[in-house]
Amino acid sequence: MRRSSACDRLRSPLIALMLASSLAIPLVAQQRGDLNAAIELERLGRHAEAAERFIRVLAADSTNAAALFGLERTLLATNQLERLLPFVAGAIARRPADGSLRGLELRTLTSLGRTTEAAAAAARWIEAQPHAMEPYRDWAFAVAQRGDLREARRVLELGRERLGGNALVQELAQVHVVGGQWTEAARLWHAAALADPAFAAAAGISLAQAPPPERERLLGVLLQELADSTARRIAADVLIGWDRPNEAWPLLDANLPAEPRLAATALRRFADRARLLGTPLGARVRAYALERLAGLEPGPGAQQARIDAARAFADAGDRAGAERMLDRIARDPAAAPASAVEAMAGLIGVTADAGRAQEAERQLADWGSRFAADVRGELRERIAWAWIRKGELDRATRTLGDDSSVATVAIHGWLALFRGDLADATLRFRIAGPYSGSRSDATRRTGVLALIQRMELERAPALGAAFLTLARGDTAGAVEQLERMSRDLPATGGGVDLLAFAGQLAAEQGHSRAGALLEAAITADSAGPAAPAATLTLAELAWRQGRSADAVARLEHLILTYPQSAVIPQARRLLDRVRGAVPNS
Repeated sequence: MRRSSACDRLRSPLIALMLASSLAIPLVAQQRGDLNAAIELERLGRHAEAAERFIRVLAADSTNAAALFGLERTLLATNQLERLLPFVAGAIARRPADGSLRGLELRTLTSLGRTTEAAAAAARWIEAQPHAMEPYRDWAFAVAQRGDLREARRVLELGRERLGGNALVQELAQVHVVGGQWTEAARLWHAAALADPAFAAAAGISLAQAPPPERERLLGVLLQELADSTARRIAADVLIGWDRPNEAWPLLDANLPAEPRLAATALRRFADRARLLGTPLGARVRAYALERLAGLEPGPGAQQARIDAARAFADAGDRAGAERMLDRIARDPAAAPASAVEAMAGLIGVTADAGRAQEAERQLADWGSRFAADVRGELRERIAWAWIRKGELDRATRTLGDDSSVATVAIHGWLALFRGDLADATLRFRIAGPYSGSRSDATRRTGVLALIQRMELERAPALGAAFLTLARGDTAGAVEQLERMSRDLPATGGGVDLLAFAGQLAAEQGHSRAGALLEAAITADSAGPAAPAATLTLAELAWRQGRSADAVARLEHLILTYPQSAVIPQARRLLDRVRGAVPNS
């Protein structure tokens, strides 16, 4: 009997535990189902129904964070936020050390305008966690959200006083930025960056938001009042954000941290910000930063930095700088094979673009077997264009060889045009189609194809000579040749089209003859296909020269007179910009 009783005593708790577990599994599943249903209802915009589902979850688990925050969102949407308070109080009672719950309570009370109760809630949180920054940070943020920046600053200053050191300095700086107090914000960001160099990045982004009237005074604080290396690095970051890279780079270059790791971080950050400018000057200082970075990085990191620097130098139009970077990698015996090959491909391309076609051709012969087929093809094309710019059409043809890619067919089309063979050029441009090469290349090729088709000539050596002059960089000479040839053609047989094309080229170069050529083209055939594009170019010229009324008149005339023209969308966009409906960007 005693044995049986002992077994019963052992069995009873086990059975109870198993029973509880078996009941808990469907309960958890039910909660999960309610939570998923609530989230889906919220997504559908059915906020009242979603709120009731979130409440069902909280009835079973009062500390479920996803349900609490979901209930906050849905009650806000239905203007019933006050209903949230009992649920928050219940959750805090069970988890008094949970900062996210305390923050939710503060946020809710502040949103409801219960400032006294919010202050009391903050005091309770501070009492529970006297050394934490979160109570002050969340309290200040909630107050600032209601637009009371003065109270937000008071809360953060209180926290700084109690916690000591540089506690909350970043948050206080941001509040000063929001309030437009730029010089005080600069001092606070400087203090934050002195305490932790990682804050320098945030300081630069934050202070770069200063409006133009405040900028020189802000720089004065950084460069004259504070005037240490940390302040100068922040100033460099701010200047790059203001699109003043030529001032930013010397500041950073002269004030890099002594510790290599920190210096490398600063250089990478500067290079990334300079890239966002999208200007040749931005590309140049990016290249400088990457070149410096290569001297700090080990092995593969240095190689990649030099490759990136070469690209940046090339984007800036500094081919000598690009060659210097690529040559170092290509000749470095310690460079990884893949890096060396990539560098050499870049070097050959830059060499070709610099006009040294023979040197690039020799390099390609030495290294070509190590490049992928598409890389070899691209380099041959760039070398071919280098020969074209020298006027060596036969050398360009030999460089392309028997390559039958679409891009090569397009170049053969240009070669045919330069030789005056319009029939062959037309055939090859059609084969290449409108999508070969870059968008600008395809647009230019399509426009030229339309031009030569309207001329209805099989051969035109004078036209070929004009286009070759243009390809060699002499736009003024090409304009003169095209204008001269237009006089020898019937107005509707290509003469007007050549005249309009010459006027557009002249306008791109700011040539004084542009307006007269375009006006002459429109006068000669106002109903022809060249007239709408010529009118659009005249409007663009008028706008650039500050003659907005003239630009508007021409654009309105264009839209009304040629409603089916392909240039109408461009004309409408320009008209909006001229009228000020769309910012000029």
